[in-house]
Formats: sequence, structure tokens, C-alpha cells
Amino acid sequence: MNKYVIDTQAIIKFLNGQKVINDNIDQILKMTDEGKNIIIIPSVVIFEIGYLHEKKKIPISIADVGKIINSSVNYVEEKLSINIIKSAFEITDIPELHDKLIAGTARYLNLPLITNDPVILQSSFVECIK
Repeated sequence: MNKYVIDTQAIIKFLNGQKVINDNIDQILKMTDEGKNIIIIPSVVIFEIGYLHEKKKIPISIADVGKIINSSVNYVEEKLSINIIKSAFEITDIPELHDKLIAGTARYLNLPLITNDPVILQSSFVECIK
């Protein structure tokens, strides 16, 4: 069973029923729904979703994320920890704080990150799924 970390925009698109990034990533998420993968959702992603929903920028809410976490063992929240924060601040090529913490989660867990963020995709500190 493969494990992946997912970023904010990717999980928003997924929960909104949109094509996430490409066919490869859509297949990873389909296999997760079939119980064949695990998707790690960083706490900072949930925080960003709450903020964007509150500002009425997205239709997806914290409750929507909670539903998939509570209804499937294949979607798991990864809480922010001192080790993740340390890992994030070792990343020197991602300037934005939330992106740095999401990438830091993937880096600390030594897992690939599902993202389409061009800055994160260019990072030498984190493996991204393309």
C-alpha cells in the first residue's frame, strides 16, 4: 500500500469532484477510495480549507475533510509537530509558510507530495508526484 501527502488545492479539487491534476494522480486517489493507498492530509491543509471556506473562496469546508477522515482509514490527518516544523524550516526553496509546512510534512514523513504548485514542484527538498 502506497502513502502520499496531499496539498490544499489538490484535496479541494478532489472533494469538489474535479480532475485533481492529471490522470496519474486521479488514479492514485481512485485507488485510495478502493482501499489501496493512504492519503495523508496535513493539519495545515485543513486550516487553509477552513480559512478559504470562511472567506467564501471555496465550497469545501472543514466538515467535508472531516467526513473523509472519519469515514475511511485511507485518509489520515497528520498533525503539525515540532519535527515537521523543523523539517519545514530546513526547506530553503519554498518561501510561503503554508506551502513550506505542507512540504515539510511530506519531507518529514519521507513521502511523495501530490501538488500542482509550481514552486513546490521545483523544490529540491521534496519528492512530488507528477
